[in-house]
Amino acid sequence: MKIRPAFVFLYLLLLSASSAWAKSDHSYRMDVPLTSERTVNFDVQEGEFILRGDPSATAVRMEVSIDRFFIFRLGEQDILKKLIKVTHDNGDSVTIATDIPKSIANWGRAEYPIDFTVIVPANMNIRVHDTSGLVDLSDLAGNVTIDDGSGTLTASRLSGNLRITKESGDIRIEQVRGETKINSRSGQMHLADLGRLEIDNSEGNLTVANIDSGDIHNGSGNVHVTGAKSALKLVDTSGEIVVRQIGGAVDIQDTSGQIRVSDAGAVTIRDTDGNVTVENAHSLKVTDKESGEVMVRNVTGPVDVPSSVKLKRRG
Repeated sequence: MKIRPAFVFLYLLLLSASSAWAKSDHSYRMDVPLTSERTVNFDVQEGEFILRGDPSATAVRMEVSIDRFFIFRLGEQDILKKLIKVTHDNGDSVTIATDIPKSIANWGRAEYPIDFTVIVPANMNIRVHDTSGLVDLSDLAGNVTIDDGSGTLTASRLSGNLRITKESGDIRIEQVRGETKINSRSGQMHLADLGRLEIDNSEGNLTVANIDSGDIHNGSGNVHVTGAKSALKLVDTSGEIVVRQIGGAVDIQDTSGQIRVSDAGAVTIRDTDGNVTVENAHSLKVTDKESGEVMVRNVTGPVDVPSSVKLKRRG
C-alpha cells in the first residue's frame, strides 16, 4: 500500500496539535516581601490553592501557574504578573488578589484559572477568599478565616482559631487547637481532633471525632459524633444520629430519624419521630415525641419519657 505525502502531512499535523494541547505544569516563582505585616489576605478565583506555614519563612513565597493548555504558554509569565495584584495595607496586612477576566466560553467563570502553592511565615494570620477549586491549608500558628465557594476544602495542624464560610463541597478538618466555626450550605464533613466546635449551618453527612465540646446545627444528613471532653449540643432535621463517648451533657433536638447515644452524661432529647436508644448514661429526659419507641440500658439516674411513648429497659 502506497502512503500519500498529503496523508503523512495531515498525520504529523494532528500529532503536533495533540501535543500542543497537553496541559502544562510549568510554574513561576513570585515572592512577596514582608516587613511588619501580621495578616496575609488572599482573594483568588478559580484553580487550586495550597498553603503551608513555615517557621523559618520571612516572606510569602508563591509558585503560580495558569491552569490552561500548553498552546497558550507564550508570554505566560507576563500574563501572570498582570493577573495577580499585590497591595500592602498600612503595614498591618498584605493582600494578594487575582484579577482574571470572565469568559463566556467558560460559562461566565474565570478565563484563566490560576493554581497557587504558597509558603508563609507560620505565625501569620491568614484570610482566604476563593471562588472555586481545591483549598488546602496546614501548619499555621495564627488565626485562619476562609470564605470559599465550591470545591474540596482541607485544613490541618492549626494552632489558632479557624472560621469557615462555604457554599458547597466537602470539608475535611484535622488538628485544630483553637475554636473551629463552620457555616456550610452543602457537602460532606469529616472533622477530627479539634478544640471547641461550632457549626452554625450545614447540609450533608457529618462525621466528628475527638473534640473539646460541640454546638452543631445540621439541616439534613447523618450525624456521627465520637468523643467529646465536655458537653455536646446537636440540632438536626433528618437523618441518623449516633453520639458516643461524651464527657458531659448531651442535648439533641431532632425531627426524624434514629437516635443512638452511649457513654454520656445527662441526656436530653427533643424528638418528634424515630426510635431512640440510650446506653450507659447518667440520666435521660425525652420530650416532644410523637412516634417511635425509647430503649434504655444502664441509665443510672432518672428516666423521664412521655407516657404515650413505649419505653423498653434492658439490663
